Amino acid sequence: MPNKTSEAINIYQQALAESVHFSFKTINSNIEKGGLRLSDAQALDLPYISARTLLADGLLIPTDYQANAGKTATLFKVVKATLLDEDLTEATPEFQENVAALKPQIKSVFQTAYAAGTEHINVRMRQLLIPLNKQDQINQQYLSISPLSAAGVNYLLNIEVDLLKEQRKTEVKTSKLKNIQTAVFGIGGANPQNVGSLVRAMQRPLVMAAPSLNPQSRLAFQYFYKGFEYNISNAYINPALYLELRQYAADLEQQAQLSHDLGFAAQDIHSKFSNLRSRQKEVSRLEIIVQDVLAQGQNIYQALKSIESNLPSLKTLDRTSFWNHPEVSLLIQGLINPELQNFEDWQILFANDLSLKIVNHQYWNTKINASVDIALDQTSARNFLSRRIQELLK
Repeated sequence: MPNKTSEAINIYQQALAESVHFSFKTINSNIEKGGLRLSDAQALDLPYISARTLLADGLLIPTDYQANAGKTATLFKVVKATLLDEDLTEATPEFQENVAALKPQIKSVFQTAYAAGTEHINVRMRQLLIPLNKQDQINQQYLSISPLSAAGVNYLLNIEVDLLKEQRKTEVKTSKLKNIQTAVFGIGGANPQNVGSLVRAMQRPLVMAAPSLNPQSRLAFQYFYKGFEYNISNAYINPALYLELRQYAADLEQQAQLSHDLGFAAQDIHSKFSNLRSRQKEVSRLEIIVQDVLAQGQNIYQALKSIESNLPSLKTLDRTSFWNHPEVSLLIQGLINPELQNFEDWQILFANDLSLKIVNHQYWNTKINASVDIALDQTSARNFLSRRIQELLK
Protein backbone atom coordinates (compact mmCIF):
# COMPACT_ATOMS: atom_id res chain seq x y z
CA MET A 1 0.00 0.00 0.00
CA PRO A 2 1.51 3.38 -1.01
CA ASN A 3 2.53 5.65 1.84
CA LYS A 4 1.31 9.20 2.39
CA THR A 5 4.46 10.75 0.89
CA SER A 6 4.20 8.83 -2.41
CA GLU A 7 0.52 9.79 -2.73
CA ALA A 8 1.41 13.44 -2.26
CA ILE A 9 4.14 13.20 -4.88
CA ASN A 10 1.66 11.72 -7.34
CA ILE A 11 -0.69 14.66 -6.74
CA TYR A 12 2.09 17.19 -7.44
CA GLN A 13 3.24 15.24 -10.48
CA GLN A 14 -0.31 15.29 -11.84
CA ALA A 15 -0.55 19.05 -11.22
CA LEU A 16 2.74 19.56 -13.09
CA ALA A 17 1.66 17.30 -15.94
CA GLU A 18 -1.58 19.28 -16.43
CA SER A 19 0.05 22.72 -16.14
CA VAL A 20 0.10 25.03 -19.15
CA HIS A 21 2.03 28.00 -20.52
CA PHE A 22 -1.10 29.52 -22.07
CA SER A 23 -4.27 29.40 -19.99
CA PHE A 24 -7.74 30.20 -21.36
CA LYS A 25 -8.65 31.77 -18.02
CA THR A 26 -6.29 34.70 -18.63
CA ILE A 27 -8.70 35.86 -21.36
CA ASN A 28 -11.83 35.55 -19.24
CA SER A 29 -12.03 34.01 -15.77
CA ASN A 30 -15.48 32.59 -16.61
CA ILE A 31 -14.19 30.51 -19.51
CA GLU A 32 -14.02 26.74 -19.08
CA LYS A 33 -10.52 25.71 -18.06
CA GLY A 34 -8.01 24.72 -20.71
CA GLY A 35 -4.71 25.73 -22.19
CA LEU A 36 -1.53 24.81 -24.02
CA ARG A 37 1.98 23.87 -22.97
CA LEU A 38 4.93 24.09 -25.31
CA SER A 39 7.61 21.46 -25.63
CA ASP A 40 11.32 22.19 -25.89
CA ALA A 41 11.15 21.06 -29.53
CA GLN A 42 8.93 24.07 -30.33
CA ALA A 43 11.71 26.55 -29.59
CA LEU A 44 12.06 29.29 -32.20
CA ASP A 45 15.24 31.31 -32.68
CA LEU A 46 14.04 34.81 -33.62
CA PRO A 47 15.08 38.28 -32.33
CA TYR A 48 12.01 39.10 -30.25
CA ILE A 49 10.52 38.05 -26.94
CA SER A 50 7.94 35.28 -26.88
CA ALA A 51 7.47 31.92 -25.19
CA ARG A 52 9.03 30.03 -28.09
CA THR A 53 12.01 32.36 -28.49
CA LEU A 54 12.79 32.18 -24.76
CA LEU A 55 12.81 28.40 -25.07
CA ALA A 56 15.42 28.80 -27.81
CA ASP A 57 17.57 30.68 -25.26
CA GLY A 58 17.43 27.70 -22.93
CA LEU A 59 15.16 29.36 -20.37
CA LEU A 60 12.65 27.39 -18.34
CA ILE A 61 9.32 29.18 -18.72
CA PRO A 62 7.20 28.42 -15.65
CA THR A 63 3.77 26.94 -16.30
CA ASP A 64 0.55 27.48 -14.36
CA TYR A 65 -2.60 25.61 -13.44
CA GLN A 66 -5.63 25.76 -15.74
CA ALA A 67 -8.13 26.64 -13.00
CA ASN A 68 -8.30 26.85 -9.22
CA ALA A 69 -10.53 23.93 -8.38
CA GLY A 70 -10.62 22.97 -4.71
CA LYS A 71 -7.07 23.08 -3.30
CA THR A 72 -5.35 23.47 -6.68
CA ALA A 73 -3.74 26.83 -5.80
CA THR A 74 -2.40 25.43 -2.53
CA LEU A 75 -1.04 22.25 -4.15
CA PHE A 76 0.55 24.22 -6.96
CA LYS A 77 2.79 26.09 -4.52
CA VAL A 78 5.06 23.05 -4.57
CA VAL A 79 5.05 22.96 -8.38
CA LYS A 80 5.73 26.70 -8.57
CA ALA A 81 8.58 26.49 -6.07
CA THR A 82 10.07 23.65 -8.12
CA LEU A 83 9.80 25.47 -11.46
CA LEU A 84 11.13 28.77 -10.11
CA ASP A 85 13.83 27.17 -7.95
CA GLU A 86 12.68 29.23 -4.99
CA ASP A 87 14.65 29.63 -1.77
CA LEU A 88 13.25 26.99 0.62
CA THR A 89 15.29 27.93 3.70
CA GLU A 90 12.22 28.82 5.72
CA ALA A 91 9.96 26.12 4.22
CA THR A 92 8.82 23.09 6.21
CA PRO A 93 10.78 19.85 5.84
CA GLU A 94 7.76 18.24 4.16
CA PHE A 95 7.55 21.06 1.59
CA GLN A 96 11.27 20.76 0.86
CA GLU A 97 10.94 17.01 0.47
CA ASN A 98 8.06 17.36 -2.02
CA VAL A 99 9.99 19.91 -4.09
CA ALA A 100 13.09 17.70 -4.16
CA ALA A 101 11.00 14.71 -5.27
CA LEU A 102 9.30 16.71 -8.03
CA LYS A 103 12.43 18.24 -9.59
CA PRO A 104 13.44 15.16 -11.60
CA GLN A 105 10.03 15.23 -13.31
CA ILE A 106 10.46 18.67 -14.84
CA LYS A 107 12.64 17.70 -17.79
CA SER A 108 10.35 14.91 -18.96
CA VAL A 109 7.23 17.11 -18.73
CA PHE A 110 8.63 19.70 -21.14
CA GLN A 111 9.64 17.12 -23.70
CA THR A 112 6.05 16.74 -24.88
CA ALA A 113 3.56 19.43 -25.91
CA TYR A 114 0.23 19.39 -24.09
CA ALA A 115 -3.24 20.77 -24.85
CA ALA A 116 -6.46 20.68 -22.80
CA GLY A 117 -9.96 21.99 -23.42
CA THR A 118 -9.40 22.61 -27.12
CA GLU A 119 -12.26 20.48 -28.40
CA HIS A 120 -14.58 23.48 -28.44
CA ILE A 121 -13.70 27.18 -28.48
CA ASN A 122 -15.60 29.14 -25.85
CA VAL A 123 -17.65 32.06 -27.20
CA ARG A 124 -15.82 34.35 -24.77
CA MET A 125 -12.49 33.64 -26.45
CA ARG A 126 -11.22 36.46 -28.64
CA GLN A 127 -10.71 35.49 -32.25
CA LEU A 128 -8.82 36.88 -35.22
CA LEU A 129 -10.08 35.84 -38.64
CA ILE A 130 -7.21 35.59 -41.13
CA PRO A 131 -8.41 35.30 -44.78
CA LEU A 132 -7.20 32.34 -46.81
CA ASN A 133 -7.34 31.89 -50.60
CA LYS A 134 -7.46 35.63 -51.28
CA GLN A 135 -7.73 34.99 -55.00
CA ASP A 136 -10.95 33.04 -54.58
CA GLN A 137 -13.47 35.74 -53.67
CA ILE A 138 -16.44 33.39 -54.03
CA ASN A 139 -15.26 30.55 -51.80
CA GLN A 140 -13.44 32.73 -49.28
CA GLN A 141 -12.21 30.88 -46.19
CA TYR A 142 -10.79 32.13 -42.92
CA LEU A 143 -8.40 30.80 -40.32
CA SER A 144 -9.60 31.53 -36.78
CA ILE A 145 -6.84 32.35 -34.30
CA SER A 146 -7.30 32.97 -30.58
CA PRO A 147 -4.30 34.91 -29.20
CA LEU A 148 -3.16 33.95 -25.70
CA SER A 149 -0.47 35.29 -23.39
CA ALA A 150 1.92 33.19 -21.32
CA ALA A 151 2.01 34.33 -17.70
CA GLY A 152 5.43 32.68 -17.31
CA VAL A 153 6.88 34.97 -19.97
CA ASN A 154 5.53 37.99 -18.07
CA TYR A 155 7.10 36.63 -14.88
CA LEU A 156 10.56 36.34 -16.47
CA LEU A 157 10.22 39.71 -18.19
CA ASN A 158 9.25 41.44 -14.94
CA ILE A 159 12.41 40.12 -13.27
CA GLU A 160 14.54 41.76 -15.97
CA VAL A 161 12.56 45.01 -15.80
CA ASP A 162 12.99 45.19 -12.01
CA LEU A 163 16.73 44.59 -12.33
CA LEU A 164 17.08 47.35 -14.91
CA LYS A 165 15.08 49.76 -12.77
CA GLU A 166 17.28 49.05 -9.77
CA GLN A 167 20.40 49.49 -11.86
CA ARG A 168 19.11 52.83 -13.08
CA LYS A 169 18.41 53.98 -9.52
CA THR A 170 21.93 52.98 -8.44
CA GLU A 171 23.70 54.71 -11.29
CA VAL A 172 21.41 57.77 -11.09
CA LYS A 173 22.64 60.45 -13.52
CA THR A 174 25.43 58.36 -15.04
CA SER A 175 22.99 55.71 -16.27
CA LYS A 176 22.40 55.47 -20.01
CA LEU A 177 19.36 53.27 -19.42
CA LYS A 178 15.98 54.77 -20.22
CA ASN A 179 13.20 54.54 -17.70
CA ILE A 180 10.97 51.53 -18.32
CA GLN A 181 7.35 52.39 -17.69
CA THR A 182 4.85 49.79 -16.51
CA ALA A 183 1.12 50.01 -15.98
CA VAL A 184 -1.42 48.25 -13.80
CA PHE A 185 -3.70 45.92 -15.69
CA GLY A 186 -6.64 44.45 -13.76
CA ILE A 187 -6.44 40.93 -15.14
CA GLY A 188 -7.76 38.10 -13.02
CA GLY A 189 -10.66 39.94 -11.42
CA ALA A 190 -11.17 40.31 -7.68
CA ASN A 191 -9.35 37.05 -6.93
CA PRO A 192 -6.44 36.58 -9.38
CA GLN A 193 -5.43 33.20 -7.95
CA ASN A 194 -8.61 31.73 -9.46
CA VAL A 195 -7.02 32.40 -12.86
CA GLY A 196 -3.48 31.31 -12.04
CA SER A 197 -0.59 31.53 -9.59
CA LEU A 198 1.43 33.69 -12.02
CA VAL A 199 -1.38 35.92 -13.19
CA ARG A 200 -0.20 38.84 -11.07
CA ALA A 201 2.87 39.02 -13.29
CA MET A 202 0.50 39.83 -16.14
CA GLN A 203 -0.84 42.85 -14.24
CA ARG A 204 2.31 44.86 -14.94
CA PRO A 205 2.54 45.28 -18.71
CA LEU A 206 5.21 47.46 -20.28
CA VAL A 207 3.93 50.82 -21.52
CA MET A 208 5.48 52.15 -24.70
CA ALA A 209 4.51 55.06 -26.90
CA ALA A 210 3.56 54.26 -30.46
CA PRO A 211 6.48 54.71 -32.87
CA SER A 212 6.51 58.25 -34.17
CA LEU A 213 7.06 58.91 -37.83
CA ASN A 214 9.76 61.36 -38.84
CA PRO A 215 8.05 64.53 -40.18
CA GLN A 216 10.02 64.26 -43.43
CA SER A 217 8.98 60.62 -43.84
CA ARG A 218 5.37 61.49 -43.10
CA LEU A 219 5.48 64.16 -45.79
CA ALA A 220 7.12 61.75 -48.24
CA PHE A 221 4.32 59.22 -47.76
CA GLN A 222 1.85 62.02 -48.39
CA TYR A 223 3.61 62.74 -51.69
CA PHE A 224 3.35 59.06 -52.62
CA TYR A 225 -0.37 58.77 -51.97
CA LYS A 226 -1.56 62.27 -52.86
CA GLY A 227 1.16 63.78 -55.03
CA PHE A 228 1.74 67.54 -54.73
CA GLU A 229 0.64 70.77 -56.33
CA TYR A 230 3.37 72.59 -58.21
CA ASN A 231 3.39 76.35 -58.50
CA ILE A 232 5.23 79.18 -60.16
CA SER A 233 7.61 80.44 -57.51
CA ASN A 234 6.74 83.84 -56.08
CA ALA A 235 9.00 86.77 -55.33
CA TYR A 236 9.96 85.41 -51.91
CA ILE A 237 11.00 81.98 -53.17
CA ASN A 238 12.60 82.93 -56.47
CA PRO A 239 12.88 86.73 -57.00
CA ALA A 240 14.74 86.41 -60.33
CA LEU A 241 12.10 84.12 -61.80
CA TYR A 242 9.33 86.39 -60.55
CA LEU A 243 10.81 89.45 -62.27
CA GLU A 244 11.42 87.50 -65.49
CA LEU A 245 7.81 86.33 -65.53
CA ARG A 246 6.45 89.84 -65.01
CA GLN A 247 8.61 91.19 -67.83
CA TYR A 248 7.71 88.28 -70.08
CA ALA A 249 4.02 88.93 -69.43
CA ALA A 250 4.46 92.57 -70.31
CA ASP A 251 6.23 91.66 -73.56
CA LEU A 252 3.51 89.19 -74.51
CA GLU A 253 0.81 91.75 -73.79
CA GLN A 254 2.58 94.29 -75.96
CA GLN A 255 3.02 91.77 -78.77
CA ALA A 256 -0.59 90.58 -78.47
CA GLN A 257 -1.80 94.18 -78.73
CA LEU A 258 0.39 94.77 -81.76
CA SER A 259 -0.93 91.60 -83.41
CA HIS A 260 -4.47 92.74 -82.70
CA ASP A 261 -3.89 96.18 -84.14
CA LEU A 262 -2.48 94.70 -87.33
CA GLY A 263 -5.19 92.07 -87.69
CA PHE A 264 -3.19 88.96 -86.77
CA ALA A 265 -4.97 88.12 -83.49
CA ALA A 266 -7.57 85.93 -85.16
CA GLN A 267 -4.78 83.86 -86.68
CA ASP A 268 -3.15 83.29 -83.28
CA ILE A 269 0.09 84.96 -84.40
CA HIS A 270 2.02 86.37 -81.43
CA SER A 271 5.58 86.30 -82.69
CA LYS A 272 5.06 87.93 -86.10
CA PHE A 273 7.50 90.72 -85.35
CA SER A 274 9.98 88.77 -83.21
CA ASN A 275 13.61 88.54 -84.22
CA LEU A 276 16.29 86.04 -83.28
CA ARG A 277 17.32 88.03 -80.24
CA SER A 278 13.81 88.44 -78.86
CA ARG A 279 13.05 84.78 -79.61
CA GLN A 280 16.12 83.63 -77.67
CA LYS A 281 15.14 85.83 -74.75
CA GLU A 282 11.63 84.46 -74.84
CA VAL A 283 12.87 80.88 -74.83
CA SER A 284 15.31 81.67 -72.03
CA ARG A 285 12.54 83.08 -69.85
CA LEU A 286 10.24 80.14 -70.45
CA GLU A 287 13.09 77.73 -69.78
CA ILE A 288 13.64 79.34 -66.37
CA ILE A 289 9.98 78.77 -65.51
CA VAL A 290 9.97 75.19 -66.79
CA GLN A 291 13.19 74.28 -64.96
CA ASP A 292 11.85 75.79 -61.75
CA VAL A 293 8.73 73.62 -61.92
CA LEU A 294 10.69 70.48 -62.86
CA ALA A 295 13.01 71.14 -59.93
CA GLN A 296 10.03 71.10 -57.59
CA GLY A 297 9.20 67.61 -58.84
CA GLN A 298 12.79 66.46 -58.32
CA ASN A 299 12.74 67.70 -54.73
CA ILE A 300 9.70 65.49 -54.15
CA TYR A 301 11.49 62.62 -55.91
CA GLN A 302 14.43 62.90 -53.49
CA ALA A 303 12.03 62.87 -50.53
CA LEU A 304 10.43 59.67 -51.87
CA LYS A 305 13.86 58.10 -52.37
CA SER A 306 14.41 58.39 -48.61
CA ILE A 307 11.48 56.00 -47.97
CA GLU A 308 12.01 53.79 -51.04
CA SER A 309 12.34 50.58 -49.00
CA ASN A 310 9.01 51.28 -47.27
CA LEU A 311 6.97 51.85 -50.42
CA PRO A 312 4.72 49.00 -51.64
CA SER A 313 6.30 46.81 -54.31
CA LEU A 314 4.94 46.81 -57.84
CA LYS A 315 3.62 43.29 -57.21
CA THR A 316 1.72 44.49 -54.18
CA LEU A 317 0.40 47.64 -55.85
CA ASP A 318 0.41 47.68 -59.65
CA ARG A 319 1.08 51.20 -60.95
CA THR A 320 2.64 53.20 -63.79
CA SER A 321 5.27 54.89 -61.65
CA PHE A 322 6.92 53.23 -58.67
CA TRP A 323 7.05 56.60 -56.90
CA ASN A 324 3.31 57.29 -56.80
CA HIS A 325 0.01 55.67 -55.99
CA PRO A 326 -1.97 55.01 -59.20
CA GLU A 327 -4.64 57.51 -58.12
CA VAL A 328 -2.15 60.39 -58.40
CA SER A 329 -2.62 62.28 -61.68
CA LEU A 330 -0.33 61.37 -64.56
CA LEU A 331 0.82 64.99 -64.73
CA ILE A 332 2.17 64.92 -61.16
CA GLN A 333 3.60 61.42 -61.59
CA GLY A 334 5.65 62.73 -64.51
CA LEU A 335 6.94 65.71 -62.55
CA ILE A 336 8.20 63.32 -59.87
CA ASN A 337 9.41 60.51 -62.15
CA PRO A 338 11.83 61.83 -64.85
CA GLU A 339 11.33 58.65 -66.91
CA LEU A 340 7.75 59.68 -67.74
CA GLN A 341 8.87 63.09 -69.01
CA ASN A 342 10.15 61.53 -72.26
CA PHE A 343 6.65 60.61 -73.40
CA GLU A 344 4.96 63.05 -75.79
CA ASP A 345 1.56 62.61 -74.13
CA TRP A 346 2.99 63.77 -70.81
CA GLN A 347 4.81 66.69 -72.44
CA ILE A 348 1.56 67.93 -74.00
CA LEU A 349 -0.30 67.46 -70.71
CA PHE A 350 2.35 69.37 -68.78
CA ALA A 351 2.71 72.15 -71.36
CA ASN A 352 -1.04 72.76 -71.41
CA ASP A 353 -1.26 72.83 -67.63
CA LEU A 354 1.76 75.08 -67.11
CA SER A 355 0.64 77.51 -69.80
CA LEU A 356 -2.72 77.81 -68.02
CA LYS A 357 -0.93 78.57 -64.74
CA ILE A 358 1.12 81.25 -66.45
CA VAL A 359 -1.86 83.07 -67.98
CA ASN A 360 -3.70 82.88 -64.64
CA HIS A 361 -0.65 83.90 -62.60
CA GLN A 362 -0.92 86.87 -60.26
CA TYR A 363 1.81 89.25 -59.25
CA TRP A 364 2.10 92.03 -56.70
CA ASN A 365 1.59 95.48 -58.21
CA THR A 366 3.60 97.90 -56.10
CA LYS A 367 1.78 100.92 -57.51
CA ILE A 368 -1.60 99.85 -56.11
CA ASN A 369 -0.32 97.48 -53.38
CA ALA A 370 -2.46 94.59 -54.53
CA SER A 371 -2.26 91.31 -56.43
CA VAL A 372 -3.26 91.55 -60.06
CA ASP A 373 -3.57 89.08 -62.90
CA ILE A 374 -1.07 89.01 -65.72
CA ALA A 375 -4.15 89.47 -67.92
CA LEU A 376 -3.15 87.40 -70.93
CA ASP A 377 -5.75 86.10 -73.34
CA GLN A 378 -6.92 82.70 -72.04
CA THR A 379 -7.06 80.95 -75.40
CA SER A 380 -4.53 82.39 -77.81
CA ALA A 381 -1.81 83.10 -75.23
CA ARG A 382 -2.25 79.70 -73.63
CA ASN A 383 -1.91 77.86 -76.96
CA PHE A 384 1.13 79.92 -77.85
CA LEU A 385 2.84 79.24 -74.52
CA SER A 386 1.97 75.53 -74.66
CA ARG A 387 3.75 75.14 -78.00
CA ARG A 388 6.82 76.94 -76.72
CA ILE A 389 6.97 74.76 -73.59
CA GLN A 390 6.64 71.58 -75.64
CA GLU A 391 9.59 72.68 -77.76
CA LEU A 392 11.67 73.12 -74.59
CA LEU A 393 10.83 69.60 -73.42
CA LYS A 394 11.98 67.88 -76.62
